[in-house]
Amino acid sequence: MGSDNTNRRTVETEFKKAMVRVNVPVGLLVTAFGIGLMVLVGSYLIKYFRGAVPLREVYGTEQAGDEYVSFDINYVLDAFMESYRTRSGVRTKSSIYYLVLDEEAGAVPVRISGKMEAEMDRIMDETWDYLKGVRSDPPQGLHVEGTLKKLKGDGKKYYDRAVRSFDLETETESYYFWAGMLDNQTPSSAMGTTGLGAVIALLGLFILSSMLKKHHVAAVRTFLDSHKTINRERLDEDFRNARKISGTFWIGEDLTYGIVGKPVILVNQELKKVRFQVKKVGRGTSTELVCVMADGKEYEFTMNRKDADEAIALYHAKFPTLKMASSLKGKLIVPEDGDTESN
Repeated sequence: MGSDNTNRRTVETEFKKAMVRVNVPVGLLVTAFGIGLMVLVGSYLIKYFRGAVPLREVYGTEQAGDEYVSFDINYVLDAFMESYRTRSGVRTKSSIYYLVLDEEAGAVPVRISGKMEAEMDRIMDETWDYLKGVRSDPPQGLHVEGTLKKLKGDGKKYYDRAVRSFDLETETESYYFWAGMLDNQTPSSAMGTTGLGAVIALLGLFILSSMLKKHHVAAVRTFLDSHKTINRERLDEDFRNARKISGTFWIGEDLTYGIVGKPVILVNQELKKVRFQVKKVGRGTSTELVCVMADGKEYEFTMNRKDADEAIALYHAKFPTLKMASSLKGKLIVPEDGDTESN
C-alpha cells in the first residue's frame, strides 16, 4: 500500500516542484520590485502628506537636500539658465532657472516649468519696477511648494555668475528650489507610481499565492476524468519511465507532461506537430517548444534550444509519421500577435 501511495504522488509531486521552479522566482522578483517602488516613492509621499517645511527653516543647512518645502517667491532678479527637450522633432522649453531674492534666505535659485514662465516674468518685472521706484507696492508674489535639489554642473556655474553680477553672496554648495515637484515628479505622478508599485506587489503575491492552490492535483484529475481509456496505474507507469527533458517537461511513451502556466498532460498519439520557436515578448524573446495537437490547439512550453531539440528528436524517434519541425535549422521569430512557421 505504501508503494502505491508513492506512485500516486509521483506525477503530482513533480508537477508541484516544477510550479515552484517557475512561479516562486518570478513571484518574489515581481513582489520585491513592487515593494521597492512603493518604498522609494512612498518616502517622498510621506513628506508630502506631512506637509511642506518652510524653505527658510532648512535652506543652507544639512537638511536641505531633497527636502519638500514651501517658498514665497516675492522678488525675482533674473533668469540665468533654460533647458529644452525635443519630442517628435519639436523643441520646447522645459525648465527655466531664476535667481530669486529672499529677505532671510538670501539668493535662492528656483527652477520652474515652462508653464510658469509668464508668472515668474511678471514678478520679475514688478520686482524691478519696485526697486527702481516706479512701483510703490512690493511685487505680488507666489506661494509654491517643491523640492530642494543640489545644484550641479552648468547650473551651478551660471548661478554663481548671476549671483556675483548682483554682488550677492554664494555658497560652495548650493541647492535650487524645484517648484511643484516632489523629488523628480509631481505629487500626482508620485501617487500614481506608488499605486503602480502596490499593483505590481499584489501581482507578485498573487503569483506566489497560486502555489497554495492544488493545480498539480487538479491537472492529473482532470486528465484522467477526460481520458477514460487511461487509468491511474497506466499514467503512473508512463511517468516513471518518462524522460526528463527539463525541470518542467517530461516525455513518456504515451504521454507528455509539462507546465504552461499550469500543469498539463498531453496524449502523444494526438500530437500533429512539434516545433521550436523564438517569440518576441515585449523588448525581449522567449524560446519555446510548441506542441500542436490534432484539434489545432497549441501548447507552448518554455525551454532553451538544446532541450527543445532533444525533445523534438525523441518525438521523431518515437513517432516517425509525426510531422516534425526539427528539420528547421534557423530560428523562427514569432511576433506576439501570431505564429510564423516553416515546413
